Amino acid sequence: MTDRMFARLRPDELDELAEASYRRRRREDLARTFSSTRNPAPAPRRPLFLLATGAVAAVAAGAVVVSTGVLSGAPAGDTPPVAASSTPGSTTGGTGASPATRIDARSFLLAAAATALREPAATGDYWYVRQRTTHPTSHLPEEFWTEARKLQLQEQAEVDRTGAEDDELVAINEKYNKKLENLRKSIQPDGPPYRAYIVESEERWRPKRLGGTHRVKSSDHEVVFPSPQDEAKWKEEGSPKLAEDKPKSVDDNLPRPLSIPNMDITMQNVGDLPTSKKALAGRLRAQFAKLPDPHKEFDLYLWQTTVDLMTAPTTPGTRAAIFRILADQPGITSHGEVEDATGRAGVGLAVESDDGYEFQLVVDEDTAELLEYSVAEKGEDTVRVTFEEFGWTDKLGRRPQR
Repeated sequence: MTDRMFARLRPDELDELAEASYRRRRREDLARTFSSTRNPAPAPRRPLFLLATGAVAAVAAGAVVVSTGVLSGAPAGDTPPVAASSTPGSTTGGTGASPATRIDARSFLLAAAATALREPAATGDYWYVRQRTTHPTSHLPEEFWTEARKLQLQEQAEVDRTGAEDDELVAINEKYNKKLENLRKSIQPDGPPYRAYIVESEERWRPKRLGGTHRVKSSDHEVVFPSPQDEAKWKEEGSPKLAEDKPKSVDDNLPRPLSIPNMDITMQNVGDLPTSKKALAGRLRAQFAKLPDPHKEFDLYLWQTTVDLMTAPTTPGTRAAIFRILADQPGITSHGEVEDATGRAGVGLAVESDDGYEFQLVVDEDTAELLEYSVAEKGEDTVRVTFEEFGWTDKLGRRPQR
């Protein structure tokens, strides 16, 4: 998968893979991205986004967990295992819809807007999200990491020299992501010799109050192989470590934007976003115009922003407005009734990028809640994020009371 494609993939999960680095900013972890148990890199003095935005990778002992694609280079072949289990299967929606069950995308989105408006507004002290993620992982040799650390230092030096912030910082990140991808291709031009995937669960508590404690709790972190042949090849390669040792729970009190493309939206103001289609569309258009990516596409920006807003504590009015904005966009298709990775039924909605990648949302028909987000290209690996639960809670570490 290309860096450009994954730079667009940023549900909360991708936001937090950069978490360790966002101990640090929006698409996640960089200070830890280059930390290797053999050759730890010097800690950066300010937030950096090499890998964090376009290619979030958590690294330990030379293992790279690729959840954003810059380092994936996974070969074409079978799709990865579903996120709910370690059994290989399809990641593009469990049940493809027959023509008889096709649902018109625009009609569904308008109905979802009406449904969202009927949902009661709520509040609390912490916004809770539990998600299940499946993404490719691979091992790269020390030769790669030696050169990658040099790129990290070069990026840090350029940020320090220019004093870049916000959009300028993102532009620098994109430049070094491209350098990183070229490096990866020079070492593994045909991709890894086998396929493997990380399957993991994560809980997150985001404080409503500025300066409050933010907590990430990980569990069920495992490596799975889609076939016995892939596992056998991995063993032939010496069984390299494919998953980093990550803390089970991490707390901090750093401020965070909703996402890199939406740096001015935070937990403190997300509930104040416009509730009319016209006003919200104007706000998003203005934000999109400021993004530095020369290849940016509004439909994909809107798609990823939908994920951001649907997994954040937005008001029922704002959720309804985003559905209505989507309903007016050309190119959105319906996959009809599908299942997410946990077997829940929903309606699959998809859009394709100019470079051939498909982005899919699975939305609950009864509640208009986002169940799952995925991105894939035919013959390529899929990244799949399943949202198992979200809502307000009044205590850090506690799940919402139903």
